[in-house]
Amino acid sequence: MDIDKVLFNYVNHVGEEKRQRKIGRYWSSELSGIKKGYNTPETFFSKDDIEMNGVRMILTGSAFEDMLTKIFENQEVDVSPQEKTTLQISDGVELVVKPDYVFPDFIVETKFPFSPIINSKIPVRYEYQLEAEYRAFPEKRVFLGVFSVPFSVSFIEYIPSKRRWTNIQKMLIKYDKDVRAYAKEHGFT
Repeated sequence: MDIDKVLFNYVNHVGEEKRQRKIGRYWSSELSGIKKGYNTPETFFSKDDIEMNGVRMILTGSAFEDMLTKIFENQEVDVSPQEKTTLQISDGVELVVKPDYVFPDFIVETKFPFSPIINSKIPVRYEYQLEAEYRAFPEKRVFLGVFSVPFSVSFIEYIPSKRRWTNIQKMLIKYDKDVRAYAKEHGFT
């Protein structure tokens, strides 16, 4: 058995039929990639395989999250894992937000960063997703849950920003316009 092939196929190909993209429907987890230019209108319609190092990183984070979910269930913690909601950004543009854990009074988005978090400061790469989670659940505080080894999770509170939220909305509206233009030009509509 080639374990790398098994892991690669699991991350890259399981559930492909569920991952059909819909123009106008975007995910909070992809906001940072849109901002940085990794997610483009061209890549919206195609899915490149994640390389092996990325596969391992995804599986590590998933394993931590799955274990924490089992612990919460076993201990009957009042929490809703993966609660999904949708924010209407403009006509035809919606943002799907699905935090890892929704508690009665707060939200936790977990990560297992492979580069260190310095001075308990939330890395920029997570801020847009956390901002969207705050906007989706405005009565709740939002925390980044940082997994570490041996198994532990620490929490860093996210401070919302009206400016960041405005930038997210403008960015998504522009991105959607570009995706629609690309789709029309290349026959995806």
